[in-house]
Amino acid sequence: MRAILAGGGTGGHVIPALAIAQELQKRYGAEILFIGTSRGIENRLVPAAGFPLQLVRIGALNRVSLKRRLKTLFDLPRAVRDSRRMLSEFHPDIVIGVGGYASGPAMLAAILKRIPTLTF
Repeated sequence: MRAILAGGGTGGHVIPALAIAQELQKRYGAEILFIGTSRGIENRLVPAAGFPLQLVRIGALNRVSLKRRLKTLFDLPRAVRDSRRMLSEFHPDIVIGVGGYASGPAMLAAILKRIPTLTF
């Protein structure tokens, strides 16, 4: 089994994702890949837990200026394209979205590629 866990930003997203990844490894011997952003806590916690992490560039929508929101919307197609590439290279059986800005593009890419998805 191969699974991608997408999302992050805060410990509220990353810590449960790590628990899911560890359980998938323990029960099914799953190969895991995390997709996150460069701004989130996943940059420290995921590699420290021994999992690979790839990054997508996506901005923020909450509590930011209108200019930043517009830039994020224009960056979204690139983030989806980059996520699709990551999915094509890793060949996951499932993509699990755990919340945070990185989960949106990865989940959309999975849906477009007809890869099963699960959201927590």
